[in-house]
Amino acid sequence: MVSADEALSFLCAAAAAFGNAVANVMQRKASLEQDPNRGFSARLLLELVRTPTWILGFSGMVASFLLQAVALGLGQLSAVEPIITLEVPLTLLVAGRVFGQRLGRGDWVAIFLMTGGMIALVGSLDPRPGDETHVTSFTYLVAGSATTATILSLVLAGRRGHRIWRTACLGAAAGASFGFTATLIKETVAQLSAAGVVGMVTTWQTYAAIGFGLLGVVVMQAALHTGPLIAAQPGFTLMDPIVSVLWGVLVYNEQTRTGGWLALATGGTVLLGIGVVRLAHSPLLATLNEDDRNPGDVLNRREDELPHGSVPGTS
Repeated sequence: MVSADEALSFLCAAAAAFGNAVANVMQRKASLEQDPNRGFSARLLLELVRTPTWILGFSGMVASFLLQAVALGLGQLSAVEPIITLEVPLTLLVAGRVFGQRLGRGDWVAIFLMTGGMIALVGSLDPRPGDETHVTSFTYLVAGSATTATILSLVLAGRRGHRIWRTACLGAAAGASFGFTATLIKETVAQLSAAGVVGMVTTWQTYAAIGFGLLGVVVMQAALHTGPLIAAQPGFTLMDPIVSVLWGVLVYNEQTRTGGWLALATGGTVLLGIGVVRLAHSPLLATLNEDDRNPGDVLNRREDELPHGSVPGTS
């Protein structure tokens, strides 16, 4: 039986996913408005933050952050974060609204696969409350160092290789950063509930959450400027719940079902991953990647749109 607090946490998590979808589409749109030949830099970031499109996307990210904090305060880390993966189909819906396109049949099939996988994962694990306020400093040191090393390794891997590879690595690094941020927010909210504002501002997790949240934003901008959203989105989406579930179970001692339920959870995870990858390659997202198509293809398309016998560049 789902309690009222758990139901509200699920609703807030779904709303947070929508905020992330707005952020993904609008920030990618802002990035497309810049010269694709420019490398990612602090100067480019400063130019992006002054554009209305980027500000709208950032507002969606801030709203998502606040809603996620509420969801984590009411529910379990292992249940809330998988729901955040709904940002992928929501990203397509927002993109369709912004660019006047519709989802195809294959997109809807992938959405059902992904949604069903997410429900199977959360339902089979059925996480119960853990104890995030009594984690030892040594446990935090080991788990935090391992997570930080993973993020840094992905960032370094994103500095070399093909553009798609670099984008995918940076996307995964951003997703891991956001997942780590969510785990730290869980402790921050617990301190707020137990000791009020004083408890929240005096715990180091609050400032670590801010730091890794900002790191995630910067790495996300680098990923979106480096390559197409279809390469970055799987990392954004899948690394967040993976990191969060591992922290919830291994560090915060959230109790989950075992035995045959783990097989169902594994199946749900596989369906979730298939849905994410299929949706990330949706033709609808081509609108967000005009600069990633072959220039000759774009020219041919434009010539096809001209009246018969016309010559491009003439009246």
